[in-house]
Amino acid sequence: MRISAIGEFALIERIRSILPRPHDAILDIGDDCAALRPTAGKDLLLTTDLLVDGVDFTPQTITPFRLGRKAMGVNLSDIAAMGGLPRAALVTLAIPPDEEIEFVDELYRGLREEGARFAVEVIGGDLSASSTLMIGVTLVGEVEAGKAVTRSGAKPGERIWVTGRLGAAAAGLVALKAGCRLRDNRIETPFEASDSLQEAIRQAIERHLCPIPRIREGRTLAEAGAASAMIDLSDGLASDLAHLCRESGVSATIREDRIPIDQTASAIARRFGQEPLTLALQGGEDFELLFTSSWEPADIAAIFPDAAAATAVGTVEEAGYGCRLEQRDGRTVTLTGGYDHFRHQQERMRNQDPVLHRHW
Repeated sequence: MRISAIGEFALIERIRSILPRPHDAILDIGDDCAALRPTAGKDLLLTTDLLVDGVDFTPQTITPFRLGRKAMGVNLSDIAAMGGLPRAALVTLAIPPDEEIEFVDELYRGLREEGARFAVEVIGGDLSASSTLMIGVTLVGEVEAGKAVTRSGAKPGERIWVTGRLGAAAAGLVALKAGCRLRDNRIETPFEASDSLQEAIRQAIERHLCPIPRIREGRTLAEAGAASAMIDLSDGLASDLAHLCRESGVSATIREDRIPIDQTASAIARRFGQEPLTLALQGGEDFELLFTSSWEPADIAAIFPDAAAATAVGTVEEAGYGCRLEQRDGRTVTLTGGYDHFRHQQERMRNQDPVLHRHW
């Protein structure tokens, strides 16, 4: 059955039945506004992200359930980058009236399940008919008063760290562009592939479609006071490091031999003639955390005994030259690249390129 057959208010009630009754909200779906009571001694964190069909994803390569998970996950990652805890979400959905009702069911199931992993409830939002499918999530979080970790606190002499390993999400996009598809939990490839390559492709596409928000790691760093500045890696290490340096008024040098490249990125890069380092530096959508710290490596390791590993990849330096990459041969080059939404979209339109640069 199509959405147009039941109308807006029946669809709202259907969505309401999918979502659990919020425990944290004073008012939720059904009033003009939802209402939360702020926690004493906490600052509010507010973030929003919009995913647009044909720009940030295509329905041919992501299921409604995974789209719901991703829409929630990218916002959770922003809260993680501030060292906060997420509380509640508002969802805005613009959708063609002839879309199947089951699409909305699965979309909200994904939103609900990803939110539940971090005790986040959907407490309201908005619906609109549109020729283009768009989903926007606004997330409310909290952090101890005055303790939010911003992008502007990095100081010369500190180390630069990243959590986890990089390049898997970009490798997943490479595989999708090559015609690989994830059906349920099974990979389909338009070419012969070994079991190990198929598994690498499956893992990479999963990371691309369903990012892992590093809420726990962000909270650990904030509570310990270990991070002087922090940002999540949505646009790529090269681009996001530049954002952090610009806000902090510093420069940075990272070392090629220290960048933790995901094994799936290396395997997929070899198969498709890509450079693993390029995927790690410029691919984007890893949603790991990049942070700076004056702590010694042993002290950083001590606060991550059972969480994602953190790797020191470079140093913060005095302002003056931006960001540089120290290559394995000892030469130093300017670090550039990463995703710029408007520039890449303009290039895609200019080239009439139907293949998206990222998201999918």
